[in-house]
Amino acid sequence: MDGRTRIRHAILRRPLDRIPRYDSFWEDTLSAWLAQGMPTGAGPEDLFDFDLRIMNIDASLRCEQEILREDPECVVFRDRAGYTARKFMGKSRALEWIDHVTKDKQTWQRLRDGFRVDPAGPARLDVKSYFFHMDPYPAWSEVKQQYDAIRATGKYLAYAVYGPWEGAWRHRGYTPLLMDLAEDPLWVAEMAEAQSELVVAILRHCAALSLKPDALWLVDDLACTRGLLFSPATWRAVFKPIYRRLGQFLRDEGISFWLHCCGNCLPLLDDLIECGLEVLQPLQAQAGLDVRELKPAYGDRITFWGNINVVKLSGPAEACEAEIRDKIMVAKQGGGYIYHSDHSIPPEVTFARYQSIMELVEKYGRY
Repeated sequence: MDGRTRIRHAILRRPLDRIPRYDSFWEDTLSAWLAQGMPTGAGPEDLFDFDLRIMNIDASLRCEQEILREDPECVVFRDRAGYTARKFMGKSRALEWIDHVTKDKQTWQRLRDGFRVDPAGPARLDVKSYFFHMDPYPAWSEVKQQYDAIRATGKYLAYAVYGPWEGAWRHRGYTPLLMDLAEDPLWVAEMAEAQSELVVAILRHCAALSLKPDALWLVDDLACTRGLLFSPATWRAVFKPIYRRLGQFLRDEGISFWLHCCGNCLPLLDDLIECGLEVLQPLQAQAGLDVRELKPAYGDRITFWGNINVVKLSGPAEACEAEIRDKIMVAKQGGGYIYHSDHSIPPEVTFARYQSIMELVEKYGRY
């Protein structure tokens, strides 16, 4: 069974040989692993036979990019998404946000034309992450070669892209956008809808070029460890109509709808499922989520992807195995589960430990 079939069967609750698997890694984790003996020339997705491959959609305003300052410790840069930030080199930590381009409605009206697809211009898709993508984007013809190479592997293919909330605050600013939700929610909806319409336009263009993915993986952090960033009523009024329209488009196109949402978004889960969501990731354990509780309540309506606590993975071997065994043995029942950590693998997890983790996932993930 190839990776594409395996993930499809997991989502559709069809017979499987084992649970599908995929994981994410902090930047300094992979640097440490190379020093610990990880083979060069192949990434974890090949070394550990992950079932999923990712391409990344650029749904930005395509603002001018520039490296403003660089030294061995950090780089200050202006991003095409509309922000200026400081990134610490080789470190797994959040960016330090310095500035955002959308200062007011007048600025927004001037900038919003950047949310468009130019068929003759650089592609809005690449195998490289949209995050800190300082190189020029390839031509669509080059992207077709990337796409065909992934399809030849038999892996499932998802396109990752910022969601309506994330896409809007990148150019408006995190705190200003939260204030806008309280003071001018219609403007927030306008900005979020414009970005979502661009995502749809990109997917339509991809389909015309025979570049249709298996899934769209929306990256939209709507919560933190203590709960939602805003009330359920606010999300339903501003963002749910956008999610619903996007979900309907994906359903019509035969593209599966996936979501990455950090924190605890449980108060919105029924709404998200109603909008067509099929896969939820990463199910952070530190946010109080436990797939053993979620599976009986929602497992017939959505596929869970993740929830394996990275703190346990880096702890004593017995605790690591118990975390994997106890959760997978419940989550895999009847399909509807994909292995992933509960966010990203930190450098505290050694390469040798991760090899044993994959052996345990293989052992307990078999049907």
